Amino acid sequence: MLRFLRGLWLLATLLCGGTAALAASASPTPPIGNWLTADHSAVIQVGPCGGQLCGRIVGIALKHQTDPMPVDWRGQPQCGEAILQTALVLNNSGASAWVGTVLDPRNGNVYQASIALDMSHHLRMRGYLGLPIFGQTQTWLPYNGQIPVGCKLPRAPG
Repeated sequence: MLRFLRGLWLLATLLCGGTAALAASASPTPPIGNWLTADHSAVIQVGPCGGQLCGRIVGIALKHQTDPMPVDWRGQPQCGEAILQTALVLNNSGASAWVGTVLDPRNGNVYQASIALDMSHHLRMRGYLGLPIFGQTQTWLPYNGQIPVGCKLPRAPG
């Protein structure tokens, strides 16, 4: 029984610590701008929308300029699609984080998400189910290139 309680305590510590570490690392500075996704396949524009931050697809890397614009799970073009919606959340310790949802446009799956700027001014986006410990963090880099009309990037950025 004692071994079980120790294991339960360790699990609770990891769960709480993981959430606290995410909140403590979050910056109150809003990560506004254009961001190149971790796989360099898209550019997401993050900006204010009401009292929140939203992100929409503004650039998609295509193998060839003549390739058609990728479509989402509903058959609609991904160009301009809103995929990120977050609001500033303060926890009991006073730390803040941008928390909300992220949409996978390929299949329509919606995940909980948090975004923050790291020490290098890169956007860290964590998508997860349920608890942040059950997720994955991606690092998005600032994108300073020109965003063409129609979202088609001339070549894979990066």
